[in-house]
Amino acid sequence: MNKFFKVLSVGALALTLAACNSSATPKKDTTNTSKLTLEQVYEKAVERQSDIKSTTAKMELTQDSKVEAGEQSMEFSIKSNMDMDVVTDPIAMHLSGSMTMPDMASADQKSTEIPIDMYMKKDQGFFMKDEATNNWFKLPSEQFDDIMEQTASSADAKAQLEQLKNYIKDFKFEQTDNAYILTLDAKGDEFKELIDSEISKSMKDMGLEENPLDNLTIDKIHYVLEIDKKTFDTTKMDMNFDLKMKIENQELETKTKSVVTFTEFNHLKTIDIPQEIIDNAQSTPQ
Repeated sequence: MNKFFKVLSVGALALTLAACNSSATPKKDTTNTSKLTLEQVYEKAVERQSDIKSTTAKMELTQDSKVEAGEQSMEFSIKSNMDMDVVTDPIAMHLSGSMTMPDMASADQKSTEIPIDMYMKKDQGFFMKDEATNNWFKLPSEQFDDIMEQTASSADAKAQLEQLKNYIKDFKFEQTDNAYILTLDAKGDEFKELIDSEISKSMKDMGLEENPLDNLTIDKIHYVLEIDKKTFDTTKMDMNFDLKMKIENQELETKTKSVVTFTEFNHLKTIDIPQEIIDNAQSTPQ
């Protein structure tokens, strides 16, 4: 199930596949320089991913949105802070944290913080805690499959590489004493294909049949990837993107900032769901 890590790290790193043979430009005050080329760093990082069986990730996300429909408009923000442990074989996760979002039912749309705690394991299922009642629920198997599909993407890696290498001219390749830094600053329609599959799936899940790319404008993409110089682990992904999309008679404008930090590689052999949760979890309606 190493596709999970390839999607989160090496999948993005694939943008370097067609890199030139120059080494990384040292950032200010860098004394420990490397002469490895972008292609060499890419190959070593890919090789490293095959050895990763587990990791811990910290995810911080902020999304500011504005929806306009005629003369009416609404603005809201969603923030989430998550800690996640992942084991790849068999695929298992424990995710905990919180999400802050507006209460659409209230007059002032006051923000509410929602604690989140969930376990997922291939041979046991998907369990989520309801903080309001302090009860655990076991979700239907199809929901487990959907979430696993989203998390461990089944995208064709070869096709993805062929698509992403077209943007290599837009990347910077730099280095500090401890890391290689890959940075993309971009905007415009030529980058729509980078997010085509994800947006198309989201539109389908919402029951919308329009081609999302026909109504999508990308104002900004900022992507920073950090690779450890010694281990070639992907240790951090910093992603900002601003976009506008028309959905039926509404226009949605979003500004998303996401930072994912990876630590503790290969520290877990398994993730065990507490037996008390398995025994006492209530089933949700099918």
